Amino acid sequence: MAMITWDVRLETRHPQIDEQHKALIQAFNNLHLAMKQGKGKDEVGRTLTFLTDYTKTHFRMEEDLMARSGYPGAKEHREIHADFAGKAQALSDQFNEGKTLITLPVMTFIENWLVDHIQREDFRLAQFLGGKA
Repeated sequence: MAMITWDVRLETRHPQIDEQHKALIQAFNNLHLAMKQGKGKDEVGRTLTFLTDYTKTHFRMEEDLMARSGYPGAKEHREIHADFAGKAQALSDQFNEGKTLITLPVMTFIENWLVDHIQREDFRLAQFLGGKA
């Protein structure tokens, strides 16, 4: 069973943002499944790397939307992105170097961050963008 299920609570109603959020959640759920099934370090590492890289791609897309639209909360939103991206990259690096494990508390942290960020920050951004359309 996936840790995050896509439903109306996560919809921002911005098609591009929602599509990328669905892909992020799928990558997160794939990581959870690989961990739960006891997949090898290489597969878990590849999945974690994909999640980390896709997160950065998604953040760049959102930040471009913020810049082009003149979003007033852009600076704070970018700082939140930078903080999470740094933590995710450090986790991926440490895992790939054999210095840490992907544990349930780590997965819970990522899950809570993603859901909270989507429901708060990204929803505000999407509302602003919808008003600009």
